[in-house]
Amino acid sequence: MPNVSVIIPAYNAEAFIADTIRSVLAQTYQDFEIIVVDDGSKDGTVAALEPFNGSVRVHTQANGGVAKARNTGASLATGAFIAFLDADDLWLPQKLERQLQHASAPMTFTDRLNIGDRGDLPELQSLVTPMHGGDVFVRLLREGNFITNTSVMMRRALFDKMGGFYTGLNGTEDWDLWIRIAERHEVGFVPEPLVKYRFHGGGISRNFMRMGRERVLVIERALALDRGRALDWRTRRQIWAETWRTNAYEAGQAGARGQALRDYANAAVAWPLEFQPYKEAMKVCLNA
Repeated sequence: MPNVSVIIPAYNAEAFIADTIRSVLAQTYQDFEIIVVDDGSKDGTVAALEPFNGSVRVHTQANGGVAKARNTGASLATGAFIAFLDADDLWLPQKLERQLQHASAPMTFTDRLNIGDRGDLPELQSLVTPMHGGDVFVRLLREGNFITNTSVMMRRALFDKMGGFYTGLNGTEDWDLWIRIAERHEVGFVPEPLVKYRFHGGGISRNFMRMGRERVLVIERALALDRGRALDWRTRRQIWAETWRTNAYEAGQAGARGQALRDYANAAVAWPLEFQPYKEAMKVCLNA
């Protein structure tokens, strides 16, 4: 049996899936299997996979969302480790090799490079998003999701123990799982950009309203965990303030001025002593 199972959910991924597969096949560490879960694609995704017959296991199912597709892939996995890769992202050649050198942690992740339609975002993600290993439970609630799904590798037994991705989410399901894992385990971080994360118009994260609703749900679920309930009131309110501020910022970036100001007001109510929401709200007003 292979040591690592690479799980790739694919929905209408015809444009990118071949390059994604090739980035796995080019790994310096070769003891792996590739499982692609075609989540009801309506384009030529399945046809694009045909040149890789013999190298890739393809499972086709009715469209059910990325969380369900990843869970299906994990259920088919035979490796001791599972590594996630989105169908429009890429791995650098040493990705698996470097993470396996840190396999004492039950889950590891890496820095990333941003490619595609990244706007003003720098190529190296850690320049704008601090990344941490160790006990990251509170950091994941305060700072948001700094763990890129495409960079994650974990023991399959841990994934099974946690019950996989929560299928009630579609875009933040990875953050939700990392939080649940971090509640109980330290997380390993490889401070090297070993993956390429692609920005493009079809990305789930571009839907700011849905992402805002899901962000609130993730925090509600996290604060209902044992460690979440044990947090002091100050920390809990600061977490909510940052959650609403993030929602407001994304709404403002999308030009939804009214929604942004409502979310900034929620942030101020949650933690009035943080000045960043006031400054950002003023900027939204001035740019109206």
